[in-house]
Amino acid sequence: MRWFYLALLFTALAAKGETQTTASPADTILAQETTLAKRVEGRTHIDNFEFRTKAPEIRIDGGIGFSRYDGPKKNIVHEEHWEKLPAPMQATFNQWASYAPDEPTGQQLFGDMFYRFFFVHELGHWMQDEVLIQRRDNAAKKAKENSGNHRWQYELGANRISVAWWREQDPAYLTKLVTDMRAIQRKLPNPVPPGQDTQTFFTTQYMKLTEDPNAYGWLQLQMVLVAYDEQPALTFQQAIDKLPMDNYDQ
Repeated sequence: MRWFYLALLFTALAAKGETQTTASPADTILAQETTLAKRVEGRTHIDNFEFRTKAPEIRIDGGIGFSRYDGPKKNIVHEEHWEKLPAPMQATFNQWASYAPDEPTGQQLFGDMFYRFFFVHELGHWMQDEVLIQRRDNAAKKAKENSGNHRWQYELGANRISVAWWREQDPAYLTKLVTDMRAIQRKLPNPVPPGQDTQTFFTTQYMKLTEDPNAYGWLQLQMVLVAYDEQPALTFQQAIDKLPMDNYDQ
């Protein structure tokens, strides 16, 4: 997931003197994420397929790119401590949290979203890329990336993996988070112009959307809800067995 560009916007605001100076806690988050990554990796097996690149290295140094997967060459997932997020970014999560029925703090919502759900989402990108590199001709991959709904499908696929994981590992957490996400999305303005296809709009307007946290957030939440509501519900094994799913097959 590319929250990187949204963070650029917040960082520009923070440069005007709005940054938080609170020191980061000890790397309990790093320990938590490393443990979770090992659990996911331990369950990631596809018949007759070898993951040549192991689970990504985890770094809590995301800064302006506070949740991202660097891709197969670097193979790093970056996260960030709440205390190091720029104040405008914290304010957005505080606002989103006020929309949630269980009334979490912004920090709690951020942790639930990014240290759990979207962290596994980033590991889903690792799985997608591994399968794509080995099962798809690279030239064909590059051509596919510039067509149709590639960006939508890439994000949706990672959300399917995370939904399937948490549905099996902690269904109560997933139900609570999705309930919050539905409530938040209902409060955010739908950025898709009337009559336009949502998937195509997301792909063609991607760079512009990443400058608007609420617009990009609405669309990313929409993809989570689509993955959650799909029937029949995929098991985690089914989700990874289907890779690369329809991510590049238009």
